[in-house]
Amino acid sequence: MKDFQHNQIQSSQEASVHQRTGKETVEAIQNVSKNIRVYSTRMRDTMKTLRESGAIPEMADAIHEASIAVRDTVNDINETTKELKKKGAVVNTASVIENTLKSAKESVANVKEITTAAGKASPQTTKAIQLGIDIAKKEASKATGRVMRGLKHKVGSK
Repeated sequence: MKDFQHNQIQSSQEASVHQRTGKETVEAIQNVSKNIRVYSTRMRDTMKTLRESGAIPEMADAIHEASIAVRDTVNDINETTKELKKKGAVVNTASVIENTLKSAKESVANVKEITTAAGKASPQTTKAIQLGIDIAKKEASKATGRVMRGLKHKVGSK
């Protein structure tokens, strides 16, 4: 095809430079005809080879199977999200986490009160309890962060 286009461009450039004789015009037409025959034969042979090899039906079957797999996957995702929405799983989970955080804050406040009272009774105990509170806060904060990231990931992946 490139040869044909090259010849066509070259022929049009030659025509602009000088007028062709009748004989040159006939030769140009014969060259075009020959190129058409050559490319037609190549195309016919290629299609015959593809058909005989079974490549075309195999490709069509593969595309069909892939389309079914995508459709089924999308349907499964759709059904799952409908079920989660119907059950209120995400909203309920967020609510439970919120309640857990409130309880944890209340617990920390109670422990602080206990620590203050114990500190007055025994200064050594105060240090030990304060260390325990700090560790508990740190671990609770880490756990809450992991839960929130997991929840955000689940909500964001819809």
